[in-house]
Amino acid sequence: MTMSRTLPYDPEKIALKVGLEIHRQLSTQQKLFCACSQVKEDGSLVFLRRLRPSQSELGEVDPAALFEASKSLWLKYHAGSDSSCLVEADEEPPHDLNGEALESALMVSSLLGSKVVDEIHVMRKMVIDGSNTTGFQRTMVVALGGAVKTSIGDVPVLSVTLEEDAARNLDEREGERDFALDRLGIPLIEISLAPVTASPEEVEEVAAAVGRLLKSTGRVARGLGTIRQDINVSIFDGPVVEVKGVQQLDLVAKVVDYEAKRQLWLVQLAEKLRGEGIKESDIAYEPIDCGSSFVNTKSNLILSGLRRGYKVYGLKAPGFAGHLSEERWPNVRLGRELADVARFFKLGGLLHSDELPAYGVTQDEVDAVRRRTGCGRNDAFILIVGEESRALLCMKSLVLRLKQALSGPPAETRGPMEDGGTRYIRPRPGSARMYPETDIPPLPISRRAVEEASKKLPPPWEEQVSLIMEKHRLGREQAEHVLESEYYDLFEKAVEKTAVAPTFLATFLTETLVSLQREGLEPEKASADLLMELIGRIGGGKLAKEAAPDVLRAVLSGKAKGVDDAVKSLNIVAMTDEELVSLVASVIKENEASVTTKGEAAFSMLMGRVMAKAKGRADGAKVSEELRRQLKQSLAKTVE
Repeated sequence: MTMSRTLPYDPEKIALKVGLEIHRQLSTQQKLFCACSQVKEDGSLVFLRRLRPSQSELGEVDPAALFEASKSLWLKYHAGSDSSCLVEADEEPPHDLNGEALESALMVSSLLGSKVVDEIHVMRKMVIDGSNTTGFQRTMVVALGGAVKTSIGDVPVLSVTLEEDAARNLDEREGERDFALDRLGIPLIEISLAPVTASPEEVEEVAAAVGRLLKSTGRVARGLGTIRQDINVSIFDGPVVEVKGVQQLDLVAKVVDYEAKRQLWLVQLAEKLRGEGIKESDIAYEPIDCGSSFVNTKSNLILSGLRRGYKVYGLKAPGFAGHLSEERWPNVRLGRELADVARFFKLGGLLHSDELPAYGVTQDEVDAVRRRTGCGRNDAFILIVGEESRALLCMKSLVLRLKQALSGPPAETRGPMEDGGTRYIRPRPGSARMYPETDIPPLPISRRAVEEASKKLPPPWEEQVSLIMEKHRLGREQAEHVLESEYYDLFEKAVEKTAVAPTFLATFLTETLVSLQREGLEPEKASADLLMELIGRIGGGKLAKEAAPDVLRAVLSGKAKGVDDAVKSLNIVAMTDEELVSLVASVIKENEASVTTKGEAAFSMLMGRVMAKAKGRADGAKVSEELRRQLKQSLAKTVE
């Protein structure tokens, strides 16, 4: 198997298995179970709910649901008249299944060679984090089997599923979460792939292949929040870790690589801990009030907690001395795993003996805690500062996590970080979370429906690329980048509505935005309306295209509130024709000696100096045209 870079592990030897679940919003006129439109609005109507888990038919309760219920959060929902109705509020039964969404799912199934089921059964999947007002997500299997053609061969498809998207998270405060209902109920298509053993880069190529296939249908939405990739990772046939909600394609390889390293290190650490004779029975839930050890503390972290009436609890970790801070790879250490658990309980993190004295905690205070918790030479301790009931609940989870450290990586759900790392979210859901939807009868799928959907398939990907090349006079690489881009719809709209050259639009919406992302900015936060306003200014001659990156940079960095504000603050109003003529003439005069010596060969040097002085106020094509005109005149006079 060919790898694009040298890895510190062999995917085959560690039995790395990666399964992908690609979720993509469908571009339909209405939502999946009602006639509401897909428009973005926070809404003026607000109502509160509190969700609780229920038992399955077998009397079981999903562990992830129990975990969420332990937070006892109030859920505040914001509804808008255009984007939500009583169905989203769970005050009215769902309407008939969206036929357009079903047709799109059948088209995708055809492209994958998947076998469409004879009858669709809508199921309820328990979700009580507040993102669904009902406490569950409606989901249905449309097809099974098939394969995706990729660079590593055909990757089997497990299922093609149609489901409803969740509500949009607006904010989270102490004891409360806010959601907008505009996204709730938007149709999602999910492609679940069989696990593959491959390098992180190859896994990313698989995800790209699925994305390309979905985009080729013309039936999926594009842009921020329209795609979510769940990545299931395991090594040595161990527990599966699910990383949920990876939105950016270029994060897939980083997430897989990080998880492979993290899980490998946890396996090695478990072997080391067991080799040192540490047993689960040694680790007990015995939180000790250590507040008396910090009566005169200078640690701001602990002092601020004590002033708020919080408790300081210590927990003994028998035999773990030195192991909490061991770091085989950057940001891969047990102490960080434990801190993630504490953050889940809104405690901001924790302190442990491997990193102390530090943070204002003195050696005398460390010694006092060791005595209070009964730590021996090889024992570590963990400190938690927080409200009593929350701190004690967190301590129970920390004890469980320390015990799990003796077995290796636990099965859990994690979330992606901006750098490709992952963080703990909650336990993995169990098998008791799915049950039939009683408000929607089974829907038979006829052979004719499948055939009709297949007839609407668009041209193959390569043909679509060729059509764009011919239509907009783009090179193959540019055409491919545009077609794959989340901004393809915006590109087509800008070509139609403005006079801006397609070649510039293609470069701006792919390369320029990627470049800004590498600077640490977030181009996805630039709305389609903002980008169209910026492009419209360029097309109307009010702004030089060379100034576009600077304008967008100012907006994304927060230095400007919008295009107008950025243009004013940067003073980059487009030059008039008279100003440009004058500028070019002055540059030629300043470099008269070089013009006389080099002749037309001086053009590149002069072009660079004019553009530098223009500071983004002049269009490069206009500068080039005017410079060539005046340079020709100047050389003609010299000859005379």
